Amino acid sequence: MKVGIYCDSGINGGHEEMLKRFMLALVACAHIETLDILVPTANEPLFRYVNDLTRAHPKVRTVGLSYTAESLRGNLFALLRMIRSTAARLRVLQLDKLVIAQGTIASGIAGLFAARYARTIAVSYLPLVDDAPVNVGVGGKIKWLVKRVLYRVPNEYVTLNDHLRGKLKRLAPNARAMILENYVDDRFSRSTLTKQAARATLGLPDDGTTIIAHVGRLNFQQKRQDFLMQAIERHAGAFARTLVLIIGEGPDDARLRDMIEASPPLSACVRMVGPQKDVLPYIVASDTLVLPSAYEGVPLVMIEAVLAERPIVVSRVSGLDSYLPDALLFPAHDHDAFVRRIFAARDLTLTSLTSEFRRRFSREAFDAQAQNVVLHSGPSRHEGAQVSPKHSDVLAK
Repeated sequence: MKVGIYCDSGINGGHEEMLKRFMLALVACAHIETLDILVPTANEPLFRYVNDLTRAHPKVRTVGLSYTAESLRGNLFALLRMIRSTAARLRVLQLDKLVIAQGTIASGIAGLFAARYARTIAVSYLPLVDDAPVNVGVGGKIKWLVKRVLYRVPNEYVTLNDHLRGKLKRLAPNARAMILENYVDDRFSRSTLTKQAARATLGLPDDGTTIIAHVGRLNFQQKRQDFLMQAIERHAGAFARTLVLIIGEGPDDARLRDMIEASPPLSACVRMVGPQKDVLPYIVASDTLVLPSAYEGVPLVMIEAVLAERPIVVSRVSGLDSYLPDALLFPAHDHDAFVRRIFAARDLTLTSLTSEFRRRFSREAFDAQAQNVVLHSGPSRHEGAQVSPKHSDVLAK
């Protein structure tokens, strides 16, 4: 079987990290003859990783893309050119399937449409699934109609859990949807690093100060670091002997810094430490982690925290209540409940939950699932191109 992987993201974040693990699982599959990986040359960390993989494994071939999704945004003519050129390249490669990394259904669309034009089975990998908007204007309704069309384009989906699969089946009833859960390096559950040692290594106080950490991309729309700041300001007294660590980088870095500098309660307890190559010491050093996101897939930091036996308080969104107990969940817009959960979580025992996560999110389970979803029998290359819905059928839904 000839398989391709397509990722045009200029970002090297958590989604790309899972894609790398997917690549390794497919490299190990004896039934895959060649693995062509299409990634932007401009995404230097990802492109370097794929090149290293190519040098280490004869079945892997690197295909450099001259663009990123970000460079095409808002430029319809450039997008159309890249769809055509990528489709021409796919015809030469003669792949049986192309796995397209999609953070959302609107990302990676150059690869998605190129696969369909090249008559290659298109497999959408891990897109977050939108809900129908409410109380939006004409522009919002048009965007939703466009997204509904896009959901009908892939032949197959690889998603993270039953919650997301159910949403996909409603939006794309004719597409096969399969589950591939994340895996996390077992060093998070086998580390001998203690809280005291981690704090000493990182120069953090170990004098009774409560340490709370947020690990993730600085993006208010999704990760809602601004919601966390609002919660701190509303409950400044509760955070009097607390240090809140913000670990990561992203488009809202400057806005968050300005917010902290302008607020005495935030300046007193919030510290931005930037992106870190290894977040394990920060997780171990923390009493509680927080993730007040507006939407998620299955966040790696949630799994990492539980494996390290550290509680993580998460907003009740995107089916995350199927992973965590009620004591670690809060209503997404309730600042008061959020703060109560943060400080109560310090006393929770996570032994049984950690054991469950260690089994559920193991490398062995992931590799078996990854190979199964790609090798899953489907239509031939030519049949795969025939099943795309006609425009009239899509718009009638």
